[in-house]
Amino acid sequence: MKLFNVVKTTSTDWKILGGKLATRIVKDADNGISQDKDGKRFPSYTVNYALLKSQGKAGLKGVSKDRQVSPPNLRLTGKMLDSIKAQNAKSTSVEILYADGEKVIGHSKKRGKKPKRNIIGLNDKNQQFVEDYFSKKIENNILRYVAKDIKIDLDIL
Repeated sequence: MKLFNVVKTTSTDWKILGGKLATRIVKDADNGISQDKDGKRFPSYTVNYALLKSQGKAGLKGVSKDRQVSPPNLRLTGKMLDSIKAQNAKSTSVEILYADGEKVIGHSKKRGKKPKRNIIGLNDKNQQFVEDYFSKKIENNILRYVAKDIKIDLDIL
């Protein structure tokens, strides 16, 4: 390994990281954790909405699939969170795709009396995960770079 390759990243590294980040965002949302900087908990559902959701009647087009109300998890049908994926990995970045973008953007902003439940971006905990991921990768590359066979010749007289 050449020295300049110690800190070099590949599209494969970013693709793996993007998949892990998409999973972390979805798991945080399932646990009611925001992707705002501090990673605060989502505000509770209103009493009326929580009752409808727990009964499976909160969906506009019929029965809702998810009935969890505490913590709020943004899963009514599951489509919005299931659509979060990593794509377009390059050697320096990866995109996180929110295929149901209008809903995601709607939840990320305070809309009148409706509270903000943001899943866009990375909270501090997930940002630290990115730093740790690359730190570990670079550390492993350094160990591979400095690992060399040592040849010792002993002449006995």
